[in-house]
Amino acid sequence: MNLKIPIYFSAGLTIQANMYYKMLIGWTSQKIKDSYTVHNPFDFKHVCDFQRSFINDPGPCVLFATPGMISGGFSLEVFKRWAPSEKNLVTLPGYCVAGTIGHKLMSGKPTRIDLDKETHIDVRCQIHQLSFSPHTDSKGIMDLTEFLSPSHVILVHGEKPQMSFLKERIESELGMPCYYPANNETVSIPTTKNLKISATDKFIASCSTSQARDSTQKSNLICGNHLSGANGDEKLAEGILLMEKSKDAKILCEDELLQLLGAEGHSLQFEPLLHSRIGEAETDIVDDLASE
Repeated sequence: MNLKIPIYFSAGLTIQANMYYKMLIGWTSQKIKDSYTVHNPFDFKHVCDFQRSFINDPGPCVLFATPGMISGGFSLEVFKRWAPSEKNLVTLPGYCVAGTIGHKLMSGKPTRIDLDKETHIDVRCQIHQLSFSPHTDSKGIMDLTEFLSPSHVILVHGEKPQMSFLKERIESELGMPCYYPANNETVSIPTTKNLKISATDKFIASCSTSQARDSTQKSNLICGNHLSGANGDEKLAEGILLMEKSKDAKILCEDELLQLLGAEGHSLQFEPLLHSRIGEAETDIVDDLASE
């Protein structure tokens, strides 16, 4: 292309977003899909990463920096350095939220912008607005939501009136619960997860024998499954839940698990010590000490 002026884009969100653009070609228009086999339109061979050390370098360059509204981050850092020069040009793509530096620049041509009481930026650079936005419209969001068919939808970016309107559309037209929480607001979404568990033949056989013990409690290590007895009463069949990586969960009997682990079973027996026997034991200890 015989480019003589370097083109850069800032790291961070720009690189991550472009990576997803490359991966999700199937979500783009048919025109882009048709040309993808020849050239990926999101593969910018002549665009390089921008280093902070380049900010004060002499000579022209083109820099794509985020956020586009110059509300903070790297674009604001560069704007502070480049805005005072008449040789520089700032191009603002699309919409800027009220209160941001981008919105102030689009509303007129200010000669000075106050960031706070002590920080001021002299603006002598050229300002240009480009009618472009990477954001999808309401129809695009509705089409994507309908295609994905999620159980719940959470809107996290946008102005409150528009988000409220979109929430009502999603709930009324798609029948999906939708939320648009404010900053620092917590949303609790109930979920249900079904776990498919198989059982060994020996465990199933033990459930129908008299060895299945009645119980009213479940242990953290024991998986209980209520079974109906011959008289219609419920019994609690006890087994051990085994969950192995990349394998289906299953329920085993105790001896099956021991055989699988190649281990022997051990039992602990506790004998209660009555108060009278404790007294006798203390007397024996005192006598032994006295004899020494």
